[in-house]
Amino acid sequence: MGFQPWPCSGYNLSCHFIFSSVISSMQIRLSRIHYAWVIIGLSILLYLGGGSITQAFGVVIVPLQDQYGWSQGAITVAYSISAIMSAVMSPFIGMSTDRYGGRRMLFLGVGCFFIGTAIAAMATEVWHIWIAYGVFLGITQSCLNVVLLTTATYWFREKLGVGVGLLQCASGIGPAGTSLLIGILLEQYDWRLAFWSLGLGCGSAMTLIVFFFRSRPSDMGLEPFGGSKTDETQQRFTREIQMVRDKVRAASIQSTSAFWKLVLVHYLGCVSHAIVIIYIVPIATLAGVSPVAAAGVLSTLALVSGLTRFLTPVLAESLGARGTMAVMYVLQGLPVLMLFWTNDTWSFYLFAVIFGIGYGGEGSAFPIINRRYYGEGSLGRSFGWQTSGAMLGMATGGWIGSVLFGFFDNYHSTIALSVATSLLGAVTIMSMDRTNRVLILDWEDGLPEEAKSILTPAPADD
Repeated sequence: MGFQPWPCSGYNLSCHFIFSSVISSMQIRLSRIHYAWVIIGLSILLYLGGGSITQAFGVVIVPLQDQYGWSQGAITVAYSISAIMSAVMSPFIGMSTDRYGGRRMLFLGVGCFFIGTAIAAMATEVWHIWIAYGVFLGITQSCLNVVLLTTATYWFREKLGVGVGLLQCASGIGPAGTSLLIGILLEQYDWRLAFWSLGLGCGSAMTLIVFFFRSRPSDMGLEPFGGSKTDETQQRFTREIQMVRDKVRAASIQSTSAFWKLVLVHYLGCVSHAIVIIYIVPIATLAGVSPVAAAGVLSTLALVSGLTRFLTPVLAESLGARGTMAVMYVLQGLPVLMLFWTNDTWSFYLFAVIFGIGYGGEGSAFPIINRRYYGEGSLGRSFGWQTSGAMLGMATGGWIGSVLFGFFDNYHSTIALSVATSLLGAVTIMSMDRTNRVLILDWEDGLPEEAKSILTPAPADD
């Protein structure tokens, strides 16, 4: 008996054809997705994996107190060290991102994440927590904050506001998720196993993600999302010449008054909201709100901020970055006045919703205004210095709040300082240059002839 084909072989061939067609269709659809959106997705995952752990620091304070009897003040020194370390390292990470690419800096951040969580998991002295959280996880935070925003500006010629908005939204909501995850781990296991789980699990995932990360579109032979423009340079330079161009461009950016005003604005905004974030729970409990409800106020604030973290860059790109930023600073500052008379649980939650709108938008438009002022190109140094200002502001807000409370035995002066710094930030923003032109159009004048582009960048839109 010879070979007899299956009666349904035609059916099998049809199935194979249909399956192949579906796969081909999926591949075509995926190929239509610009890798810029993949970069945003990877950035979100990186931030959720490693960036949120430092912001969820408060969750581990009580377990450490219970086991070792360390004071709350001694434990929270780690938070201040983290902010200072990030402030010191951010300019260097920014410059290194421009020079060596964001991917290498991300590997540095992931390495510090592994080391930091491992030290925390093995801690037996309070200074171990200072080193773990303050030094190593502080460097991780700095790497992610600077690199991810810088990389986003490289990958988008259009729709930068949407890309940055998605990333900023994750940075707002992420700590809430991380706090919940740590809380679950602490409930099911002890705090050491929680740190080991986070370190090995999130660290391994972050390592895998970085392998798919690319610093610039040119690394894949691509143009930024939005395509190329005929009025912008299409030249390709050698690595040595590109480094010279980046150095001269960065120096030109740093010579503008807007550069230092943006650092100051970052500082003022973070002093203002650090006071609220760190002290809203004590303020609420002092007013008679239960500890559980007071913690819910902080969670509500964080969740509301996630929405405006997404919307603000989109609005800044379409309506104007300078005005949008100033409005958000006002919306962050004025609601804090409510804390002078707020004493009911519902009113604290109302405050959280109103303040969360301004708080979420306050820092979200910075990539947009940087693009407006400085055009396309290396912005790592700019973001590095601005992140440094932000971290110093967080450290100042956290420190000065406790000093003022100790001196006056109430939070009235602390609340007033939060309002004043936000409003001063809005005034500083409006004192900056209008965004209808690039501030460094002539930066190539300082370059040797072989490093100059044939075509100059077009002015930015207002």
